[in-house]
Amino acid sequence: MTRRHRSIPSSARRGISLAVSAALFSAASSAQQLEEVIVTATKRAESVMDVPLAVQALSGDFLRTVNTDDIKDLVSFTPGVTGNSKDSFLDTIAVRGISTNDFGNGGDPSLGVYKNGFYQGRNGAAVTSVFDLERSEILRGPQGFLFGRNSIAGALNIITRKPVRGDSDSYIDLRAGERGIFRAEGGTNFDLGEAIAVRVAGLHSREDGYVDNVITGNEHIEHEKTAFRVTGVYDAGGALDATLYLEYEDREQSGTIYRATGNGPAYAFLESIYGEIPVPGDPRDVRIDEPRNGLIDNGEIFQVGLELNYDLGWATLTSLTGYKDHDYHYTEDFDATALAIFNYEQVQEGEYFEQELRLTSDTDGPLSWYAGVSYYREEIDTEFLGQQAEDVYCNVYWGQSCADLFEFYNTYYGGAYAYILNDYWGTYSWTPSANDGLIDDWNRTRGKYQGWAAYVDLQFRFSEQLDASFGVRYNDDEKEMSQEVLTDRNQSLLGQVVQTGFTTPEGPVSDTQSWSEPTWRAVVNWRPTDGQLLYASVTTGYKQGGFNSFSITPGGPFSGVEAVPGQFRPSSFDSETVISYEVGYKGTHLDGASQLQLNAFVYEYEDLQATCSEPGSPIVVVCNTGTVDGQGVEGVWNYAFAEHWSFGVGFSWFDSEGKGVQDFCADGEEFLGDRNACEGSPLPGIPEWTAYATLDGAIPLASGELYGNLTGFWEDDAPADWVPFTPETIAAGAREGGGYTEVQALAGYRSPVGWSLALYVENLLDDEYYDFEGGVSSASSPYVQSDISPSRPRTAGVRFSWNL
Repeated sequence: MTRRHRSIPSSARRGISLAVSAALFSAASSAQQLEEVIVTATKRAESVMDVPLAVQALSGDFLRTVNTDDIKDLVSFTPGVTGNSKDSFLDTIAVRGISTNDFGNGGDPSLGVYKNGFYQGRNGAAVTSVFDLERSEILRGPQGFLFGRNSIAGALNIITRKPVRGDSDSYIDLRAGERGIFRAEGGTNFDLGEAIAVRVAGLHSREDGYVDNVITGNEHIEHEKTAFRVTGVYDAGGALDATLYLEYEDREQSGTIYRATGNGPAYAFLESIYGEIPVPGDPRDVRIDEPRNGLIDNGEIFQVGLELNYDLGWATLTSLTGYKDHDYHYTEDFDATALAIFNYEQVQEGEYFEQELRLTSDTDGPLSWYAGVSYYREEIDTEFLGQQAEDVYCNVYWGQSCADLFEFYNTYYGGAYAYILNDYWGTYSWTPSANDGLIDDWNRTRGKYQGWAAYVDLQFRFSEQLDASFGVRYNDDEKEMSQEVLTDRNQSLLGQVVQTGFTTPEGPVSDTQSWSEPTWRAVVNWRPTDGQLLYASVTTGYKQGGFNSFSITPGGPFSGVEAVPGQFRPSSFDSETVISYEVGYKGTHLDGASQLQLNAFVYEYEDLQATCSEPGSPIVVVCNTGTVDGQGVEGVWNYAFAEHWSFGVGFSWFDSEGKGVQDFCADGEEFLGDRNACEGSPLPGIPEWTAYATLDGAIPLASGELYGNLTGFWEDDAPADWVPFTPETIAAGAREGGGYTEVQALAGYRSPVGWSLALYVENLLDDEYYDFEGGVSSASSPYVQSDISPSRPRTAGVRFSWNL
């Protein structure tokens, strides 16, 4: 952001009735008009209606009104963005169909998340609570040129409230509801001398679980979070101003919940071994054994950022210096059953440093520009556990219990084939694991990643109606990663047979690789009349390659090799690139009461990074596709149709086609005998249609007002797999799912002295759905079809707010 960033004064914020819609526009109670909104997505302070981008802006007031919890809740209000989930996984979010579902740490998410311009990182670190925000800006399509690292699908920039000297801008917002819901949020400003203002804000939120495990009696999808932020601004009225951000968050919540459907050949395969495996009747119940540490998704995050702006007269020099530290502990019962087939655990710590310098022109001529350089360095250390019961392994892969298996080979034909036991496990005698008969397959990855970029953007105004811009960025990234199998933690003589399938007897194996790529963006803008914008853009994007966390080269996962340094290394995948073409329209009508945004796009991804695990394996391995062609249309309309009434609607339509996706079509080979069966299939998990609508109203009452908000979201069904729908794949569990409709409502009274009291209901229709619905399952696999994280039930509560 530049020194000339314009924000809405706090006094005006308190006078605004409600955020009209998910596009940040607010209808003041005294006028039928939508307020101009200033965003900084393009590194210049501009009206959102003048920015030639598909950008959705959400105000902090609006986000509080609709009870958002963390940054992923912004998905519902952004056309073309899907994949919210009730955990700290960031890479489930898809922007225009693109995500990278890699829970290892050798790759990167495709959505770049930033807070006040600072990069937020990956799973366990990037997903933080939403509180005391000025606004958020969600940009769709490749944004690597504007934002840099890992923004190939899009970018999300969170802008927190800054202090304003002489204005306390204080508020308290309390929320209480069913299942022990309690949320307290607040913030205030105070001055330190003539040039320094400080803002302190905090949050505490808790909720009991609503998913019952009928095996253990535990309730899940609960949380308890505490966060605070201190923001200091120095501005003495001279050339220099500075902003310091300090933020801390402690999060405790459930890991991802998997619920078996009872369908598909894998379920029948398990029942042929263990007899009936019942599925709970209530869609919000599960029957799982749970990991030994329970189901947890805990994180502790600290970050500091310093922004300096110096006015040179002809340009503004901006410096962004950021540091972030996080600890993350996560567990889940991946297999969704009461059997110990695959319990997963991840223990992670990481540090991130970044530095950016940028010059932004400050002239009145036809040419404007900005240029900059940036650098980052990340260190991340993660331990992964894949855990399975020994007898599950022996029964599934050898056809009998481990004790019976050893007895069979020791006695069959007088022990003539007993050598098989020694060849596989180095012993002839069976001894169960001292850890309750469990196989603990641990491995550890350590990554040191760094990169730099240089960029320049030129904008030329040919006339009042016509201008164009061209920008280019050069990106250079390097990754060093090591992988080590921690065999000493495994008390099972069966060895590393759950997650890695190889060993590193002489210590970690490592590799270093680098990638570089120029990216560019060209835009033409035409303003035929005041308040109308037509634009066309061509944008290229790039995301560096990376390493798999559970696979080595040569060999791969479950290769059984002894990987030694110098001969083996972590397996890797290449970078991905995209070129995207977009046209759009933005228009303000009816004297500012109506604002319309429409855009259409087509893109081609080359070497798209996506998961390509073999059937029957829980291990995610990232591969590169051939190409994915996508196209879509998105729109947002906001209208203040009366003095105290307004609404907003948004929609998206999306279609895609994969080519050269044989590596992702193992299910096609298993069930249709052809790895080419997936050619032309759309991206899995991506709905064709999405939509939202929100209505705000107020009725004057005495000296105050009654007010309310009604909001609804809808997503179409989506295919769960690459494989096409045929009788064979449908029998194996292929399906379309994931669609949902959710409605929430709020109504209350706002007093003239700043306090308000309201009742709210979330999931008003009590719609039962899941974050994701699973696809096909293998006939020889213990990994059954499962759905992920049931929807929250209808939830009622009360809110009290006071602006001081």
